[in-house]
Amino acid sequence: MIDPRGERDSLLFFVLEHAQAIIFLCDVRTRRVLFANRRARAEFGVREGQLCCPEQHVFPQACGCRSNEQLLACPEQIIHDEWYNSRAGRWYERHLQLIELAGGRLARLEISFDVTESSRFRQGAYSRLILQSIGDAVIATDRCGTITLMNPQAEKLTGWDRESAVGRKLGEVFQIINTQTRAKVEDRVAKVLASGCIVGLANHTSLISRDGTEYHIADSAAPVKDQEGNIHGAILVFRDISEEYLRREELQRSEERFRTLRQTSINAIALHEIITDEQGRPVDYRFLEVNRAFEELTGFQAAELLGRTVREVMPGTEAYWIETYGRVALTGEPVELEDFSGELGKYFWVRAYSPKPGQFVTVFEDITERKNMENTLREMAYRDFLTGLHNRRYLESQQENWEGEEHLPLSVVIGDVNGLKIINDSMGHQKGDEYLQRAAQVFRQVARPGDLVIRWGGDEFVLICSRTSEGEAHGLCARIGQLCQGSQGAPVLSIALGCATKTNREESLAQVLREAETRMYQQKLNSAESRRSALVLSLQQALAEKSHETEEHARNLQRLAVNLAQRVGLPDSTVETTSLVALLHDIGKLAISETILDKPGPLTEEEWAVMRRHSEIGHRIVASSPDLVDVAVGVIHHHERWDGTGYPSGLQGKEIPIAARIVALADAFDAMTTDRPYRAALSLEEARQEIASKAGTQFDPVLARVFLDMLEEELAAGK
Repeated sequence: MIDPRGERDSLLFFVLEHAQAIIFLCDVRTRRVLFANRRARAEFGVREGQLCCPEQHVFPQACGCRSNEQLLACPEQIIHDEWYNSRAGRWYERHLQLIELAGGRLARLEISFDVTESSRFRQGAYSRLILQSIGDAVIATDRCGTITLMNPQAEKLTGWDRESAVGRKLGEVFQIINTQTRAKVEDRVAKVLASGCIVGLANHTSLISRDGTEYHIADSAAPVKDQEGNIHGAILVFRDISEEYLRREELQRSEERFRTLRQTSINAIALHEIITDEQGRPVDYRFLEVNRAFEELTGFQAAELLGRTVREVMPGTEAYWIETYGRVALTGEPVELEDFSGELGKYFWVRAYSPKPGQFVTVFEDITERKNMENTLREMAYRDFLTGLHNRRYLESQQENWEGEEHLPLSVVIGDVNGLKIINDSMGHQKGDEYLQRAAQVFRQVARPGDLVIRWGGDEFVLICSRTSEGEAHGLCARIGQLCQGSQGAPVLSIALGCATKTNREESLAQVLREAETRMYQQKLNSAESRRSALVLSLQQALAEKSHETEEHARNLQRLAVNLAQRVGLPDSTVETTSLVALLHDIGKLAISETILDKPGPLTEEEWAVMRRHSEIGHRIVASSPDLVDVAVGVIHHHERWDGTGYPSGLQGKEIPIAARIVALADAFDAMTTDRPYRAALSLEEARQEIASKAGTQFDPVLARVFLDMLEEELAAGK
């Protein structure tokens, strides 16, 4: 009789041995192989009694013992996976389950099928390859939230390998927290499984990997459903956005800083969008955002500006601004400029740039005060501060504008104030400035609308006249000469003049100026006598302002000196020199303090030392003009004495110029017969006796006798 149980065991062994599957049984505790069929022995090298994955195992990474822990945790489950035999180029589908043997021993049953040729598997394998290859991390779970699949990117981010992670609850492997609060984030897969809806993570989510590394991630979880809508699990897709997150956070912080900076900036800042016509030309722009400084600068509140166009708010805005901003918004090219806004009545420094096509940002700074200062400084640079006329630098900057045919014929008049140095030396620079101002006034009176008056140099003036003939220019010179004669107390001026006329474009303004200047110097040389008279008149005016002596006294002194010079038979030139010495002999007193000049009592030795300097000072003043050098010699020596005890040089006898000897006699007589602060006037007889007594010591004895005879004759004639 055949044992049915033995027959069944024999049949089972036959089936397992010849099945087209790789089958073996392994003790979970010892990892020793308990059974291996023919294909397991042939293809995997598995031998009964050996370790299931010894070091010499061809494919240790494919051994099912790596799933022991998962099987022990859930004895009822069957694990399905696939693996690839790279040596044979074959794919295997594997089923693992836990079996309890007699005596309570636990064993792992592995059954693997070669599915390389299976079209269903190839399609699934291809899908799995895609899953393994995509850049995003993917984790799949069953409906209990247990991980069933994990691709390499998920392994990298979580720090868990697939063998360790599969079979664990998602929360063990996928630990996420709120980046900012550090609080743990709820299990999204549980929410998906419960609701059946797709769930995305919040913006600030961090994944804590197994080794503690923190990644900022973005993810979404979706349910896995069949055609009937039954939920079989969930799939979680996520990616590392750490760099993007940091950039976004930095951008947000930067935008916040910029927003704060923009609102607190002292510069006016505004965001606009450009408005174009059908041809794409900028015709207007709209306000999108403005800061407080912009409100303060323009006087408009944000509520009045936002959403409105500049043409609506400020209709007088110049097209220049709109065109400039349009180029910025449409080309992206930034600009910096300084210009004047007629609408706001201010100068602005503006920087405009485009944050994106069609928009532009303007950064304004009110530079009105600076520009006004610059304009003032520029005006000062082009103006003579003393006379208020334009200066030589201004003419040089405008010279090209005067070269055109529209100004022909163009005439130039140049004038030089005669004797300015002698006026400055004798009366001081303040008086010289008054003469220059007077000369400027004369040129202004002559100038017509459109003419240009320039202070050319220290004592030179230029008048440039458009459409003025040579004859008209000479007429202007004559008019200047008339005005220089003085009126209503104005000082008499002596101005040497020259003019020239440009009649064609080939001539330059510089050539005409040189020609006029040459003619002016010729006129200066040809009118030495009149110039000499003008200088003397100027010095007389200065002396009259300083001295308390009357003009009658000066004329009387001059009359006595001239009569004596003529009486002794001097040449006319010497008589004229003597006349001028008589007029100017005390010109040096301009530099003497009035406290000394007007002192009622005798002068101290120190005061006399100061007083005696007036003859030398007078010499320097008069000698500063080449036309009066001979007069200056008489001025310095009019206090010399015949006996050599005078000053400043101690000359004696005929060493003393005769004009000085004559003036010394006339001056002494006039001084004696005139009341002074320190004494009363002498009588004529007493004065004559004094002169007679000093003849041969103080005065030239010959001239003294002639002078006394002249006085006798004048007295007899009743003069």
